[in-house]
Parts: sequence; structure tokens; C-alpha cells
Amino acid sequence: MSSTELEVKLQIGTGAVRRLRKNSALRDMTIGKPVQRKLRSIYYDTADHRLRSERASLRLRWDGDGWVQTLKYGTGLKNGLSSPKEIEEPVDGPQLDLKKIKDKKVRPWLKKIVAKAPLEPVFETDINRDIHLLSCSGVGTAELAIDKGKVSNDTRSEGINEVEIELKSGLPHTLLTICERLFEGECVSPSTSSKAERGYALLDARTSTAPADGAFTFRKPDLDPGMSVEEAFKAIGGSAAEKVLSNWRLLYTLDDSEVPHQLRIGLRRLRTGLRIVGTVVADKDFRRLSKAARDLGRVVGRLRNADVLVEDIAEPAIAALGANKNHEALLVHLAEARVVERQNVRALVAGEEWTRLKLNCMLFDQAVERALHRAPQRAARRAFPDVAAEALEDVWQLVRQRGRGFAKLKISERHELRKTLKTMRYASDYLMPVYPGSDSRTFFERLRGLQNVFGYLNDVAMAEELARTLAADHPKRPDLNKSVKLICKWHARRAQKQMRKADGRWRKLRKSTKFWR
Repeated sequence: MSSTELEVKLQIGTGAVRRLRKNSALRDMTIGKPVQRKLRSIYYDTADHRLRSERASLRLRWDGDGWVQTLKYGTGLKNGLSSPKEIEEPVDGPQLDLKKIKDKKVRPWLKKIVAKAPLEPVFETDINRDIHLLSCSGVGTAELAIDKGKVSNDTRSEGINEVEIELKSGLPHTLLTICERLFEGECVSPSTSSKAERGYALLDARTSTAPADGAFTFRKPDLDPGMSVEEAFKAIGGSAAEKVLSNWRLLYTLDDSEVPHQLRIGLRRLRTGLRIVGTVVADKDFRRLSKAARDLGRVVGRLRNADVLVEDIAEPAIAALGANKNHEALLVHLAEARVVERQNVRALVAGEEWTRLKLNCMLFDQAVERALHRAPQRAARRAFPDVAAEALEDVWQLVRQRGRGFAKLKISERHELRKTLKTMRYASDYLMPVYPGSDSRTFFERLRGLQNVFGYLNDVAMAEELARTLAADHPKRPDLNKSVKLICKWHARRAQKQMRKADGRWRKLRKSTKFWR
């Protein structure tokens, strides 16, 4: 029998598993009695792992009732979501029977793969599985599997402790709603490897998950005017969500300052995408999601600020002023403070209060489908260029409002304008492909130039705050205070020049053709 799976795979701790079993939401959604099964799966491949190279897996599984042969292809996990195609048939015993695969496209493809190399067992999994059939408010049904066991080969083994939720009927966003209800207040993470991928990793330590060598930057969504609102919203929010999840994961393993920077940008882009969605759909879950993204951005911002003080404030000024003992002492102090801040932020971003945000980033397509399912039908039928123009105009009017009396703005007012300019920049970057032409590029470049000036001015203001903090907290460290005062003075001269540039850039931006009109 051939079908396409849609399944969420989550890593979850043993304590969370115990609490899940007692969860009232689980009891309320469960249909019938839970089932317990002991599953033994034998995975097959050629000696040179040709199936794996084709993103496929082949297994025999004993499920307590008999042996089942399953071929999965188009495999792989993206943010914990798996949607491979599979061909599953019962077989007479623990031997492969490839004749059971009747699909006219798949059978010759598989036959070609194994023609010159026989299939052989490569690893096994032994799993104790608790199965619950869940109903989600008439929207759909899903199967929850709580798995505990191991994957092993002749020489090595590794424990497995995860949860799988597979859609059985109804709308795909059933999975998102079920995950929210079951895991509110728990620490969960998207699984990064399937059971098959873990088995292959055991065979060759070189294939196990290696640390990334840098921050995940951005995959710009491919938008066009003919897209439906749903398609566009999924592309916009999904690209931001991918950036958030990738850098969130890297934050635990990399000390690279670019990681918290890119995570904050991802969170801002996500909020901008949700603002665009809000042009069409006033969804309570999206408002909650935007607030969570803002709050997490503030937490990550603490580490980003510590990085900026070292790399963008202290080091460039000291390079220009010349090194001395006072500057060296300040750099040591800032470096130590950054290490402490990194540890604090890592602990905070691992908290259970971010679980709903993480789940919605994992399943952002489903979040869009759910929001549109709740909204009036006319919302999804709107022309996307009209929606984009409305969103851009809305942000631009806020930019104009906060930019009134530009030359006389207070520091706090400049800060608010800077944040709005960022929203305008990200919205323009998303939506320019809907209005191709030189006007959009000119507007965007002027916007980016002004926003970059404001970013530097904000960093200088942060350095001045550091000077006040050091004077208050370390009055007996004249070396630190003397150094930071010289650094602030150096940056203040540059800031005056930048502010004069900002006034001219603001006037040019206001006069620019608004490409969406």
C-alpha cells in the first residue's frame, strides 16, 4: 500500500514523557484505549549504502502481529517534520519480498539500485511504543507514538527517546494544535535525525551530526505577484522560521557572535512576516506568536549587546587610539562579561516558555493554514499584490509618524524610529519581487543606508550606558573607566558625522518613489 506520511518528530526528556502520560489534554483527546507494542525493525541496504544515497530506507518490522515491509523514499527531516512517501505491505516472514512493491515507477528504480549489489541487514531498532489515537476538535485525527528504545549494529548502540505524531485524517494543522496542547510548558526540540539516519550514523562516526561552521543567514522567499495569499504567507514566514530554528540550535554549540545576531534578525523577520499576515488575518495565535518572538529577541539581545561592545565598540576604537594597559584591562573585562552572558542566555533560551514559539516555527505552514481556516473565506481570495501594498503602506505611515521633526528627535524617539525602519526594511526586502523595477531598489538602498546609520548611533548610545554602569559598579577601577571614556569620546566624534548624514538620508528617503503605490 502506497501513501504519503505527514509526521512530527520531537526530542523529549524522560521527565517530560512521564508528565505526558499523566497529561489531562492527552486523556481528553485520546480515542479508545492506548496500545503498547514492542517493535523490532531490521533496516536493509547495499554495502555501499545506495538506498541511503537516494534518500530512501527499507526495513522489515515485527509489530507483534506479523512482519511488515516498508520502503520510504523522499526521506529526511526538516525542522522535525517528515513527509516521505512510503510503500508498506505485510510479508510472510523476516525476509524481504521486493515483489510486493507494485508501483510502476518505484519498482524499476529500486531494482536498478540493487541489481549489482545485494541488500543486507545494516542495523536494527528495538522500540517500546505507546500508541494513542487522538481526536482534535473535529479538525482531524492523529496517532501519538511515545518511543523508548535503542538503535544498534554489531558493535555500537544508541538510546532513542522521542515522540512521533502522525496525521491519520483531516487537516494538516491538526498536528500543530495537538502539539501545542500536549507540550505547553515542556521543553521539546525538533528531531534532527530519523531512526534510519541514527542507524547510519552508528555505522560511520563521520556521518554523525557535526557542529556547523557558522551562523545560518537567510533563505529569501521566492515570491511572485501570481501567488495566492496562503502561498505567499507560507513562503515569507517559513523562511524566517527556518532562520530562527537554525540559529536557535546553533546558539547552544557555537560561540560565534554572528549566531545571536542572525537569531535576532530571524525573530524580527518573523514578526515582520506576521505583521504582513495581519493585513489579512487578525489571528490571536499569531499575535501571541509575535509577542513571544519579541520577548525572545530581548533575551538574545543581551548576548548580542555584549558582542557589540567588544567587536563593534571597543576593538575598533582601540585599534585607532592605540593599545595600552587600560584598554587591555577593559577588553578582558568585556570578554569575561560576554562569557557569563552567553551562559545565561543559553540557559534562558532553553526554557519551556518558548515551546509554543518553537512549535509554530517548526510547523509554520500549518499555522498559516489554521489561521486562514478560521478567517472569513474572502481573506484567502484577496490578490497578494493588494495585500503587499497595504502592508507596506501601513509600515511606511508609521515610519513617517515617528520621523516627524527628525533633526530634533530624542534618543528614545530615534530608537523607536530605528526599530520601525527595520520593519520597513524587512517588509520591503520580502515584497520587492512583487513590484520589480528600479524604484523598489532605490527605495530599499536608501532605507538600508539610513537604518545602518541609526544602528551605529544606537551602538554608541549603548557604549555611553556602559560608561555609566562601570562608573557606578566599579568606582575603584580607574583603568576601566579611563579606557571606556576615551572610547566613547572617539565614537562620539564619529556619531556626530553620522547624524549629519542621517538628516540628508532621511530627506532622500521621504522623497523616494513608493514602489508599491
